[in-house]
Amino acid sequence: MTVIEDIRARKVYNSNKEKSIVEMDIYTSSSFGRASVTFEEDISEIEEVVLPELAGLDAIEQKSLDELLCEITPYAEIRFALSLASAKAASSFYSLPLFRYLGGIYEEQMPLLNIGGKIFDMDLKEQKSSQKPKKIELDTISQIHAASKDDKNCIIPAVDEGVCHISLAFSLRYLEVIEENIQIINELIRIKEYLGEEIL
Repeated sequence: MTVIEDIRARKVYNSNKEKSIVEMDIYTSSSFGRASVTFEEDISEIEEVVLPELAGLDAIEQKSLDELLCEITPYAEIRFALSLASAKAASSFYSLPLFRYLGGIYEEQMPLLNIGGKIFDMDLKEQKSSQKPKKIELDTISQIHAASKDDKNCIIPAVDEGVCHISLAFSLRYLEVIEENIQIINELIRIKEYLGEEIL
């Protein structure tokens, strides 16, 4: 079922060994979810204090899990990784793409990629203040949804391929991507191929 049975955290480094990345794995009896985020702090406290609190929770109870995360850890990056990994495990259980599990039907087009402050030939810095996208920080899925509920002209950093699904599910306008993050671009291509004619 979808009850969380095991959670594992590990630190890895990017190819240049410049950034420390934490990967979170969540296992239920019949599904699995993994999410990663840049995190420079020591994770021993996370492993000893935070992870045991989540064991036994139901991965499909996203709001309850997110609320608990806000209570037990001050690190937004860790909350994001665990929240996303749990959602991935739940969507895997239902054999659904993550964006379908999170948002179902949506009306907007694919998010635009912001690479180095530019969307194709448009410089975001030159946009009028009323048109500039609202920056959404990484946190639990529930908090990201709340932050974007009334204004879809948002931009969110894409640090994990799951952010592509979040942006689709919540109809966010922009993804902030670093040039070398080909994983994010490939995930958007996979989603577009999956949806076929549903993408404009």
